[in-house]
Amino acid sequence: MKLVDTTFLIDLLRGDSGAVEAAEALEREGGAATTSVNVYELFTGIHNVADAERRAEQAERLVGRLEVFSLDETSAKTAAAMTARHNRLGEPLDVLDTLIASTSISNGCRTILTRNIRHFTRIPDIWVETY
Repeated sequence: MKLVDTTFLIDLLRGDSGAVEAAEALEREGGAATTSVNVYELFTGIHNVADAERRAEQAERLVGRLEVFSLDETSAKTAAAMTARHNRLGEPLDVLDTLIASTSISNGCRTILTRNIRHFTRIPDIWVETY
């Protein structure tokens, strides 16, 4: 199973052809997952647009088709270790992306589908795919 990042969810809602093709492939492969952090990011963006109610309904349908991994104690501890390691190296990570990656890893999902390549390629144990 692959984890879909917020960039993918946004692109899919916008009808981006690359995201649509990737979504069709994911369906053939058995589906995909996302995290509660991605849901937070997605809906934060939606609440900042003029037609938020319509977009929220679309997003609800999309998220309802995915398995949603929650940030739990194990994920939080994994994220803390990642953050500390990268801070010691002088290479701080984006907090939300670290929480997303750690939640994915904690649930046995090591592949993230995103266009946010730069943030995720620096995280060990994560394979990044784009579309």
